[in-house]
Amino acid sequence: MISIIVPVYRSEKTLERCIDSLKGQTCSDIEIIMVVEPPPDPSGILAGRLAGTDGRIRVVYRHNEGVSAARNAGIEAAGGEYIQFVDSDDYVDPRLCERLLTAVRESGAQMALCGFHHLYYGRDVIKIPDWQGCLVLNQASAKPLLALYQGGFLNMPWNKLFLRKEIRRLFRRDMDLGEDLLFNMAYLEGCDRIAVVSEALCYYIQDGSGATLSTKKRENRMENAMYLFGQMQAYFRNRYGSADTGGALESRLVQEYLDEMEGLAFDGDMSFSDKMQVIRRYYGGYEKIENKDAIILTQPDYRMIYSFFRKGQFRAALCLIELRGIVVGLARRIRRRKHSCRS
Repeated sequence: MISIIVPVYRSEKTLERCIDSLKGQTCSDIEIIMVVEPPPDPSGILAGRLAGTDGRIRVVYRHNEGVSAARNAGIEAAGGEYIQFVDSDDYVDPRLCERLLTAVRESGAQMALCGFHHLYYGRDVIKIPDWQGCLVLNQASAKPLLALYQGGFLNMPWNKLFLRKEIRRLFRRDMDLGEDLLFNMAYLEGCDRIAVVSEALCYYIQDGSGATLSTKKRENRMENAMYLFGQMQAYFRNRYGSADTGGALESRLVQEYLDEMEGLAFDGDMSFSDKMQVIRRYYGGYEKIENKDAIILTQPDYRMIYSFFRKGQFRAALCLIELRGIVVGLARRIRRRKHSCRS
């Protein structure tokens, strides 16, 4: 059985869609564990109602200690041989459980992962791993694993299937950003194989409403990013004997910076001057990167913004970010108008 853990907190607008996508899985041998944190807001009440619609659903009530504590409580309550995580503001393809379970069983891997749809400010950005099949971690080359990391497939827990008996370290509760990556890398320390499914089977929501798990403001993003960068260097040094990853870790760090900077365009609470200060702070972190010449960015918008950012031309970088935000916002309104017309 697969135990699917869903932390629930202020997600009344998206929870039913999430749970419906899990109830509709083609693999029926599942349990859905909603971990509800107080206060008893509408999402907690909705969770109780949804639990009554399917015998595979149950609710665990917890104190409000954050998403890491909620996931840990779900692991402790799980009865399945396998563990999956889904965020309550996201949803999944009906084949997700079946495809990941089949990949693990056929390969003998301890983890399976897949691609996803990144629904980002009105756009559907489909992200699929280049690698397909079984990745043997103990081979001499770190390149395949680095490619997964640089592509953004290792950071999150919700595109993966874990063996419950192999989970030796839980989510850190003293971090509010990056704890997912640390959980995954700690799990990988006990793995020798990963099954990679080159299909986009999860729908990860990131919008400008500020209501989703992924868009909550955190003041320590830059510091956490630098800390995770050091942790990833240590992982590759310990596993492969070298922290020289050909610029992959540096490139991923800069991508994280640029992703956060692009989000400034959708923050209506900040002035232009405030946003400039944020970019300067990220530049302070950027200056600490030693191997800048190895940084490679593939996305056109990242490359354009980076061309100004790396030279310290913050005003030009922010103007480009704001212009991009206007274009994205216009495209989003056009899509909504077309959708309403069809309806």
